[in-house]
Amino acid sequence: MKLLLCLSIFFISSLPASYSCNSKDKNTLLQIKKHFNNTEFLSSWDPQTDCCTSWTGIECTNSRVTLFSMANYRTLYGQIPDQIGDLLELRTLEMSHMKLTGNIPRTITKLKHLVFIFLRWNKLSGPIPDYISELKSVTFLDISFNKFTGPIPGWLTQMPKLQTFQADNNSLTGPVPNSFGSFVGSVPNLFLKNNKLSGTISQPKSW
Repeated sequence: MKLLLCLSIFFISSLPASYSCNSKDKNTLLQIKKHFNNTEFLSSWDPQTDCCTSWTGIECTNSRVTLFSMANYRTLYGQIPDQIGDLLELRTLEMSHMKLTGNIPRTITKLKHLVFIFLRWNKLSGPIPDYISELKSVTFLDISFNKFTGPIPGWLTQMPKLQTFQADNNSLTGPVPNSFGSFVGSVPNLFLKNNKLSGTISQPKSW
């Protein structure tokens, strides 16, 4: 009986991990590591190990990367890498409290399953990109404490699942869009303070 038990344990331990990282996702993550060129904070991203089980900030579902979190990596700086759009099953993107510059890359539109976007406390700048409106599954979008400029985009009302939009503490200007009086979904929580906005928010029809 003991011999049988030992053989069973050996057989189970020798099986490949059920959540071993998808090879394409792993290669994408290694490209992102190279982009930031910081071996200290991403030391666990070892190509010899499994990205789903031992890489800091990475979680998987059925071998695909679904959570990417690099929050509070304050020594990582530069732009959001284009390769982020190649993590096709991503649900949560967390890159807050870093030193990111530039704008949100267009490749993010490939992430059709993305639900949560956290990009607060960076140095992202420029207008809020229109192409974010293509992310129809997003429920939470936080770009607060950055340097975004220009108007609040009216297309936010066309994001059917949006529940929270945080853009406070930027440099947004102009009036609040009239379209805010008519959201295609439920009225989201809006955080817009500490910008340079004018006018008032039209009363949403669902209020």
